[in-house]
Amino acid sequence: MSDIQFDTDLLSLLPPWYRKILDYQQICQTEQAQMEALAASIQAVADNLFFQSMDDGSVALWERVLGIIPDPQAETLAFRRSRVINRLSTRPPFTLGFLYQKLDELIGPGEWTVTVDYPNCTLYIESSAENQQYATEVALTIGRIKPAHIVYVNTPYVRTGLLLSESIELSQRVFHYNLGAWGLGVSPFATEQGQGVIKMPDTPSIQPALLQDTANFVSSDIASARVNGTVSITDLDKTVQGDTLTVTYAVAQSQAEVITSVELLDSSGRVLTSSTIFVPVSASTILKHVIPVKEGTLNG
Repeated sequence: MSDIQFDTDLLSLLPPWYRKILDYQQICQTEQAQMEALAASIQAVADNLFFQSMDDGSVALWERVLGIIPDPQAETLAFRRSRVINRLSTRPPFTLGFLYQKLDELIGPGEWTVTVDYPNCTLYIESSAENQQYATEVALTIGRIKPAHIVYVNTPYVRTGLLLSESIELSQRVFHYNLGAWGLGVSPFATEQGQGVIKMPDTPSIQPALLQDTANFVSSDIASARVNGTVSITDLDKTVQGDTLTVTYAVAQSQAEVITSVELLDSSGRVLTSSTIFVPVSASTILKHVIPVKEGTLNG
């Protein structure tokens, strides 16, 4: 809602000859502060008529009505408004289209992927693991709208990548000797002098076979995953499709209630990748690392 405009400059409303009197100036200044407070209160009442603009107090009132226990330290006011709207608007009939609409509202358009495994009655929702503040609300919403025989699996993913580039430089070999004579130790026999770059890194040259071989090598190098710095997971599902490596593994609630960091390690325990994330762990949580290998150059 747009702000309501109030004119609180009372002195300008007096006749010109009164504006020069100090007593009237002080009276108007005092009354102006009171009028500004009144205008702010009127604006707050108007804002609180709409969920998108209501203040913290009004959101807290609706949370008490709906039985929501907020966490103001970790949850923004905008998220709490969206959660209240979501709870009030979750009404049957429920379809996949309705679920897509809810995911757009909670996570954001284009920020999620839904996969339904009909033979196994399983619903997978894949979204970024960097900020899963909405994960609990998504789980609650799906729990209200899905059929009882459907299993919901949260699949947060971490996306990292490798960039390969190639440049070709031209050099010329210069010999430092005269015909029939060369001063030993005086100067090197020959040196190479650079003539410049004849193929820039941003010019494509790397073939798909090298990109796929690199992805396969990275796959063979990864031996385990580590959650929150302490929980080691060796049961990994590693697949390479084209130039993209995907590493998938399950995290049980008994291993971690909230995932704050994930690492991929080699067989010697050396950390290969490390990511800081936030993922509440439900009964079924599968983490997915997506590592594409592309040709390109880093800017900066």
